[in-house]
Amino acid sequence: MVKISWGTKIAILYIGFVFLIGFMVFMCMNQKIDLVSDDYYQKELVFQNKIDETNNANSLSEKIQHSFNGTNIELVFPKIFQEKNVEGEILFFRPSDASKDFKSIIKLNNVASQFISLGNLSKGMYKMQISWKADGLSYFSQETIIIP
Repeated sequence: MVKISWGTKIAILYIGFVFLIGFMVFMCMNQKIDLVSDDYYQKELVFQNKIDETNNANSLSEKIQHSFNGTNIELVFPKIFQEKNVEGEILFFRPSDASKDFKSIIKLNNVASQFISLGNLSKGMYKMQISWKADGLSYFSQETIIIP
């Protein structure tokens, strides 16, 4: 039987440790990291505006309702927006994968609703962020939804 000296055992342990650390660094460098948004710092500077827009949306007597009807998601805005010119956008934000984010322009019909095809969205969790303007006021609403 071959006897290994304690100096050789320490050298093997040290080399093994170096390889382990090298492997961990390699794995960490290949990890995909998605930020919430690419222009995070610019958005942080105007965060008070987002708070004001959220307060405007929360002060409405009705909230935006959503429902799934097969191949579409239907958004129903409060009745006060039926006769108004509403401009804005809807962002379906996927926290786990930025490449699956989807943005749509608000185009309400005569009963203040809009249909968005589910074909543009993958199954899973999204944060639906709706920003819109009407009569000089800005509104913002966010809701977590699960696409079936």
